[in-house]
Amino acid sequence: MGAAYKILGMNVKPHVLAIATIGATIGGAAFAMSGSKTENEAQKPVKKEAASKGEDLDVEKLLDQFLKEETK
Repeated sequence: MGAAYKILGMNVKPHVLAIATIGATIGGAAFAMSGSKTENEAQKPVKKEAASKGEDLDVEKLLDQFLKEETK
């Protein structure tokens, strides 16, 4: 008999522990990706005002706007 871990009083072989870990990870990821598909505020489209007008981006202005929105 090879090495085994003692978990809750039972001997668990490493390959069983590895398969359970992989299964739990995949199951958790699938559960996290499922759910409602509603659009929330974090996924709002980015405004492209300056790019559509052909002007250069004003980085300071954009940062100021971003910081004002974040502090609300």
